[in-house]
Amino acid sequence: MANNMEVCQGMFVRDCMTLKPVTLRPDSDPLAGVAICKGGGFRHLPVVDTEGRVVGVVSRADLELFLSKANSPGVMKRQHRVDQVNIREMPPVQPDCPLEVAANLMVEHKTSCLPVVKDGHLVGVVTETDLFKALLEVFSGQRKGIRLTALTSNLKGTLGVISTAIAEVRGDILSINVFKGTAPDNRGLTLKVAGVSREELIKAVEPMVLEILDVRVI
Repeated sequence: MANNMEVCQGMFVRDCMTLKPVTLRPDSDPLAGVAICKGGGFRHLPVVDTEGRVVGVVSRADLELFLSKANSPGVMKRQHRVDQVNIREMPPVQPDCPLEVAANLMVEHKTSCLPVVKDGHLVGVVTETDLFKALLEVFSGQRKGIRLTALTSNLKGTLGVISTAIAEVRGDILSINVFKGTAPDNRGLTLKVAGVSREELIKAVEPMVLEILDVRVI
């Protein structure tokens, strides 16, 4: 949808959004929209008016479906307009919107693309691919280390105790993520640590957790 392929550096839409996306106008040719999607590998394109305000988002699938049902075949299809297609209204997000809020909106509206607006005008889009890049950052997916998953108690200070134990063996915590546990009194924890061996990490963490579920070098 655009040319911004940089790795996400933060957890806000502004850090990961695709800048200067290709757009359509309501009076654009649906055939041209399909060609743009094919050429750029896009599944959605934002539709904006002449002043750059977002009208909605149209999918390649809807463009192709519309053209397949159009009465006029071949070149006559060029008489049709994008605003005759199913343009979906999507909730716009601001550049400073947290990524988890954008992700929740995508799930809620069953879409893989949201328009990003500032002062009422389109400045970018955030896609599920952008969120996958952010997920890689959250899990330090592009850095080598030891990934350990465990169940811990819900007691306050547990994460601090675990972090201290890792620091004492000179481990460098690359990422730490907490998720829902198996019962109300516990929670899941995934760590990625560099600078220590697998055995050293297990020895440091095991006394501090309820159960180690998985350990692997990635």
